[in-house]
Amino acid sequence: MKRIIIILIVIVIVAAGVTAIIYFSKMNSNFTTLNANDFEKAIANENTIIVDVRTADEYSGGHIPNAINIDVKRAGFLYEADEKLPKDKTIAVYCQGGVRSRKAATLLSDNGYNVINLAGGISEWNGAGKETEQ
Repeated sequence: MKRIIIILIVIVIVAAGVTAIIYFSKMNSNFTTLNANDFEKAIANENTIIVDVRTADEYSGGHIPNAINIDVKRAGFLYEADEKLPKDKTIAVYCQGGVRSRKAATLLSDNGYNVINLAGGISEWNGAGKETEQ
């Protein structure tokens, strides 16, 4: 009996892993994900708007210079994005580790925005010794 339970648990874990891989691979089809160095070059363009999609508290703790804050987890994320972000500019998104920004990048690109995403989020940015402000 214990052996059957263990086998079922392993099957559930493997199925969840496969589902996550499929889900995240589909999320990256409409936007570009860049490492910290390439992201830094991209945001230097005056036609790029930097968006920190973390919470206001996370944003106030340190963010990429000139970034605006639109929390992807708040209700009305797309409404706020439509109010603040022009569709003729490139939108550069990031979060803490890359998961929320992938969600934001998908939502924005599915709604007509040209989006780039920072791989690894601000953790990657900080690890590469890039500038932040508070």
